Amino acid sequence: MNEPDWLMKKRQLAVLLQERFKSAPIAEKIMTAWLENPRLAQLDQATGEQVNADQAQTATQNTVGCVNLPLFKAANEYPELLQENLMEKAISWQDSQLNAMHLALLNGGRFIYIPDGTIVKEPIELTVDCPLPNYHNLVIVGAGAQATIVEHQIATGRQPAYFGTELLLGDGAWVDYYQSNRFAAERNHQAVRAYQAQHSVLNMYLALFDEHDLTTDFYANLDGQGGEAEIKMVTIASGQQIQDVQTQILNHGPHTIGNIVQNGVAKDKAVLNFHAVGKTERGAYGANSQQQSRILTLSDECKGEADPVLLIEENDVNAGHAASIGKVDADDLYYLESRGLSEHDAQVLLTRGFLLPVLNQFPDQKLREQLINELEQRLEA
Repeated sequence: MNEPDWLMKKRQLAVLLQERFKSAPIAEKIMTAWLENPRLAQLDQATGEQVNADQAQTATQNTVGCVNLPLFKAANEYPELLQENLMEKAISWQDSQLNAMHLALLNGGRFIYIPDGTIVKEPIELTVDCPLPNYHNLVIVGAGAQATIVEHQIATGRQPAYFGTELLLGDGAWVDYYQSNRFAAERNHQAVRAYQAQHSVLNMYLALFDEHDLTTDFYANLDGQGGEAEIKMVTIASGQQIQDVQTQILNHGPHTIGNIVQNGVAKDKAVLNFHAVGKTERGAYGANSQQQSRILTLSDECKGEADPVLLIEENDVNAGHAASIGKVDADDLYYLESRGLSEHDAQVLLTRGFLLPVLNQFPDQKLREQLINELEQRLEA
């Protein structure tokens, strides 16, 4: 990938490090698929070079005022920024076996750098049809800068994909982040992790409408005082799909605010698990940590789990959680069917009514309408 020596050595260290971890089931399944077909990995890497070359030609068209480069090109042009930040402050390559191998087998991605005080008015698109199994975005937003990031990757490769996105916010930065990815492989993992300095604001809006098995890692570290993070999510699990959603906000600094809102629908024989964690560390006085997880089940054979967790190590805080799992109200279903709707159409209508209240909180009208259209397509699939 024409990478600098420092990145090659770091990736070699990641190979050695991953052997020291106890293999987790999801990591073992994904990594086995990565390693069992080396030729496919080589083909993906060659394709990745072409993807990066194509993107480089249009990198600055819609991102005036910021740097937007293929990840490996940026490693050569901005080595200090990447050495200090790539998989160091948000998604740590030393945290797990899966993360270490993601770095070791990295074969594509984007680097976005928004200098201090820059206000980017147009959304920055991280959108591409991507054949790469290990794709990584690093986004650095300087102090006082503002931006909207839209990620809509379509992973077309046959190998399980690990899509990682790191969001690093400087003092007083403001970021609205939207994500709705698609995968072709049967089993995939995606991680979006943020590190936030003081008085920064991150709004994360997530729509998980993919139809394959998926594990996620959504995380915000409110390191500086007065930082705010909000994660709002809607998801659907159908067929025999398994979705395991991990969401966490860490209130590390004083007077920080973390809020998690997630609504999900499970139907057929699908499994949908919400694991939400709000952690307030010692010294984070005046912090506010809230979470709400709701799952609607549409069949007797599907399974749902909502696991709310509050870890509080400071006295002067405001924290709370709510979780619910329930079936479609039989009276509501009967009423709709009595008005001439089929059972399928009635379930679609109730699902829309369950998810739209969260989707309607997504502030950008154009993106909100796009996600509602994706929801309609997903419901009719």
